[in-house]
Amino acid sequence: MQTNLLNRCQAILPNIMLVALLLSGKAVAQERWQTDAYIQQSFIKIALEREYKESKHPKLIRWEKPIKVFFKSDMGDAQLQRNLLTIQMQHLAHISGMPISFTPYAKDAGILIIFTSYNTIEDKVRTYIGDPEKIRKALNEAVCLGNFRTNKRSEITRAVIIIPVDFAREKARLLDCVVEEITQTLGLPNDSNDVFPSVFNDVSIDTYLSPLDYILLKALYSPHLRPGMTVKQTKAAFPKVLKDLHASGDIENAASRVQIDSLRSYVGD
Repeated sequence: MQTNLLNRCQAILPNIMLVALLLSGKAVAQERWQTDAYIQQSFIKIALEREYKESKHPKLIRWEKPIKVFFKSDMGDAQLQRNLLTIQMQHLAHISGMPISFTPYAKDAGILIIFTSYNTIEDKVRTYIGDPEKIRKALNEAVCLGNFRTNKRSEITRAVIIIPVDFAREKARLLDCVVEEITQTLGLPNDSNDVFPSVFNDVSIDTYLSPLDYILLKALYSPHLRPGMTVKQTKAAFPKVLKDLHASGDIENAASRVQIDSLRSYVGD
């Protein structure tokens, strides 16, 4: 009797193990940020909504030409700041496929990145952006500032990032500013607490690009999308975007691929 019971248990054991493995695999595949519906929902929130400027008819924005970056610092360790920018720019270029490089001339730059002190930030806004009163809410609430302009085709043509080094350090957000602001000026301008894990979530602890951020950047520069698309047009095209991301393994392998050439790897976190 005992022998028969033992044989029956041994016979069904492989099947139990197989079911367990299948369930385990299914659980891994169903990480919330990896599901198609969640990726599309997150993309619409981050790419087509605006944190400080409401729009009744939001459109997709992104760069269509190689990006030149002008860097200037009048506070803190300028060489360290440039090194951090270099790593982050290379990381974003690797993910998006958009060439990004430095230029010594402000007039040739698409993105101007200014490291300064908190007490001069409004002067820097007047110099590089315009009237501070037009972005007063951002000045009052944000640790660092990012501002961009688009042309009639919804292509980003210019962006300015101002980082008050002393204030950012006081808030322990210097690295966050470098990572988030540059990423946002590529065409992901909104913050949302509904999107997680992400540097675009103000209540999250993410300093570096998350796997979901990697996917959103990949999606933004997909050939199936173009500047000027409405929410409806973006949603209609998004299944093709997702199909490509699955085919390339970018969704399934985002957790490892986002670390390649990343700032996180550079600083050793």
